[in-house]
Amino acid sequence: MDQEQLRHQYLEAMGINSWLPCAKLPGAQESPEWVNDFQYPAPEIPFESDRSQQARANLNQSNAEFKKASAEQASQSIAALNKVITSDEPKPIAPSSPQPVVEPVAEVPESETQQREFAPPPNFKIAFQKIGSALVIDSLPPQGGNFSANYQKLSNAIVNSLGIAGELSEPFMLPWPIFASKTLDQSREQALIAVQHKLSKELHKGDLKAVILFGESAAQMVLDRKESLEEFSGILMTLSGGVKTIASASLTEAMQLPGVKKQIWKDLQPMLKHLQNG
Repeated sequence: MDQEQLRHQYLEAMGINSWLPCAKLPGAQESPEWVNDFQYPAPEIPFESDRSQQARANLNQSNAEFKKASAEQASQSIAALNKVITSDEPKPIAPSSPQPVVEPVAEVPESETQQREFAPPPNFKIAFQKIGSALVIDSLPPQGGNFSANYQKLSNAIVNSLGIAGELSEPFMLPWPIFASKTLDQSREQALIAVQHKLSKELHKGDLKAVILFGESAAQMVLDRKESLEEFSGILMTLSGGVKTIASASLTEAMQLPGVKKQIWKDLQPMLKHLQNG
């Protein structure tokens, strides 16, 4: 069930509606057990993109306008008929002009040459892990990168050196693009929506003192910036709700390249001073 829940979370983040049976259907195959416990919208990503919300609003407005026009036309027809019936002098009723019948237009699937072209998706993998009152967001290699025990051990040691200690949550992995299909919009804008939503969920809990960004992908997506990491690493910034954040090199670089751990510690000094003074 967890795998299905995660799949529907990804679909929800992309603005794609999911459908599941809510009652036993006559003659249908028995549903798997996980369907009974499935929650939808997905609890992790219970939102729709602004684009899908606007589409639904437009559809509702169109239905309302159609109903209003139909009601006005019916009211006018009844009023004209009552006028003829109650008149003292019979009058010929001129045949009304035939009203054009609006046939529903079937949506024609676009051919391959007519399909909308989307911007190339960014390629990254980000791990979210909460350690006490700190949120660690690390950039992993897009191909095969995992937030292993060694990564967690290093991130925990760094957070502890900042004076923050606590329980480690289960890492949340966000790879991008999520799907291999080229017919879905997985542009940078959609990637930002997914990352910012996950970040917002953590910030709204209200128990974070710091957000530590490791690596360029994590820093660019969280801060919505396109500059290289060198342009803003080691600079203390403020996120929603007043939570401070700071960026440095990725944990992968720290474990593979000499001298990177020293650079990370140097970059984190403004955060250390802030936490000590706070």
